[in-house]
Amino acid sequence: MELQPEEVVLGEVTALKSYGAFVRLVTGDQGMIHISEVSNEFVRDIAQYLKVGQQVIVKVIGRNEEGKYNLSLKRVSRQDQEAALFHSEVAQFSKALSEQFVIKEEFVKQWAERQTRHTAKNSLIAWLTSARRESQHLERRQQGRMRAYEPDWLQLAENAPATPETVSSEGASETTLKEEEEKEEM
Repeated sequence: MELQPEEVVLGEVTALKSYGAFVRLVTGDQGMIHISEVSNEFVRDIAQYLKVGQQVIVKVIGRNEEGKYNLSLKRVSRQDQEAALFHSEVAQFSKALSEQFVIKEEFVKQWAERQTRHTAKNSLIAWLTSARRESQHLERRQQGRMRAYEPDWLQLAENAPATPETVSSEGASETTLKEEEEKEEM
């Protein structure tokens, strides 16, 4: 952002020399206040008026060959000072607001990611629960059908050819028990 002559801007004194003060402007640019532009009075020692690190409101009066700004303190009016302070405060507030916005935006993104993960996790848990219920339901239905068709299964087992699996001792004792129960019912 290039400053124009007569523009008033805030800066900080970075160095003092016998001929003037060097100032870093809020724009990041460098400028110099010549000793004759410090005050309307004759200035013998600039250190009596300015200190390194001091915040100053200066008026741009031009640019030198190096591209640095020529600045003035004595040309700044009371109204210029108030306007510069107001603009500085607005800029600081705007910067702070932007930083807060970025922080809040990041928080919202993180919260949304957590919600998405939480929702996905809950969705997966709900699906697994539903699948487990459905599996249990199917198992109960199968057991009910097995009970309903149990006599048919026994007949198939009796008529089936002998295999090593049906000749086992458990199978023989179960078949014998079923046959005895059927004989007793008759």
